Amino acid sequence: MYKSRLLAGLLGLGLIIFPGCADTSRTKVAMPPLAPSPTPETVFGEATLLPGGKPEEVDMNIPKAPNRPLTLEECLALAEKVSPRLDSADQSHVGAMWTRWQAITAFLPTASTSYGATTYNDMAATGRSNALGRDFKGSTVYSWQTQVNQPLFTGGRNTANYLLSQLGVSAAEIQRTQAREDLLLSVKQAYYDILATEKALEVAKTSVVNLQSHLNVATNFYEVGMVPKNQVLEAEVELAKAVQEETSLNRNLIVAKAKLNILLRQPIENPIRVVDILKYTPFPLGMPQCLEVSLSDSPEMKLGRNQVEVSAKNIDVARAGYYPEVGMVFTNNSTGNSASAHGGWSTNDASWNVATLATFNFWEWGRTKADVEKSKVELNRSINSLTSLEDETKLEVTSNYQTLISAGKNIDVSAKAVVSAAEDLRMVRERYMEQVATNTEVLDAQTRYSNAQYDHYQALYNYNLAWATLERSLGRQVLPSGLAPARARS
Repeated sequence: MYKSRLLAGLLGLGLIIFPGCADTSRTKVAMPPLAPSPTPETVFGEATLLPGGKPEEVDMNIPKAPNRPLTLEECLALAEKVSPRLDSADQSHVGAMWTRWQAITAFLPTASTSYGATTYNDMAATGRSNALGRDFKGSTVYSWQTQVNQPLFTGGRNTANYLLSQLGVSAAEIQRTQAREDLLLSVKQAYYDILATEKALEVAKTSVVNLQSHLNVATNFYEVGMVPKNQVLEAEVELAKAVQEETSLNRNLIVAKAKLNILLRQPIENPIRVVDILKYTPFPLGMPQCLEVSLSDSPEMKLGRNQVEVSAKNIDVARAGYYPEVGMVFTNNSTGNSASAHGGWSTNDASWNVATLATFNFWEWGRTKADVEKSKVELNRSINSLTSLEDETKLEVTSNYQTLISAGKNIDVSAKAVVSAAEDLRMVRERYMEQVATNTEVLDAQTRYSNAQYDHYQALYNYNLAWATLERSLGRQVLPSGLAPARARS
């Protein structure tokens, strides 16, 4: 009892005297408590973090998409909830927090204990005798040692490792944002693919109806001897092409819906429907603002700056080898002829001591210098990578912004072309009915009309997809009213 109280008292005294357990050569860092693990934001995370049970026994409980046309916002929310990619990012963040706690424990004292029992053939060999002064053969000696080690100074290594772990947590959060932005872009692309393919399919079906109607007229004219047989054959060929195009677009629509179903973790054959939102909305930001926001807020730039900080802290870790390490050690020993390691001998058989130890490797053939110089090289490489990333980001934003502007201009032009092509087709049809226009002119007018519709819907698709792609480059959502606030991690 006495020894256990003494041990607890010395341990408490060490924690009071050395509250930061910090390296005195560097700025003291307040030791934070272990933050609670974040609540995973995906159903996968909620399942995989459950204690006990086998993975195959866990019910993922993936939400089912409602049986109605889905808005883009609903698709995005559902994809975030069920995405395994986001769950992996959540797990990485939890792992980074445990790595930080591991770095915190380097500041704290460590305790160890050892217990042994030794049986001697001749007790006299131990130099001990019992209270009656007689030696006993076959006696057993029990020994128990307890030791507490408290680091006092490590040349800044513990502090640098803690700051590195903090950067690791920040990097995990950035990578989670990066994964989320990639997922949102994939969902938007799949959503717009469905809409664009549906529009193209409508055009193809209209083209089939128009060409079938023209074939009927040409056939009637041929039967009464007004046109030669080749006009009927030409109309049949064009109709066959239109039917093939409709078939291909049907296939593309099935694939586009399957892609969105996979992102939403729905059955791949689910006949998903989406709300039509392909329209033109003026983009509220200019090119200079886009560049400024992207260089400041994009996940890639944040991750690049984080890597530079990591490389700088690695230099501090390497430089710790230039300094000695100092620690305090408390040791308690007890020996006896009973299992409790007490009794039978004098009070000298129980002892404790507190020692301060300094360890200094003063010659390692330049190993520490090599580590420092290598860390400096890595820092230079990180800075160069960040500079290259800035250039790539500027080019990417410029390309995406110009694609957006170009697609926006094409929307108005293509809309006018659709009106003109429709009027052209009407006029050519009427002229053909009066036999003052050729069969080829009708088929060409129909082709021009279909192409004009395709171009218009493609321009709408390109514009909305370019908006989403530019948002991904900026790392921020852009609303018609302006830049959306940075999303706080929930």
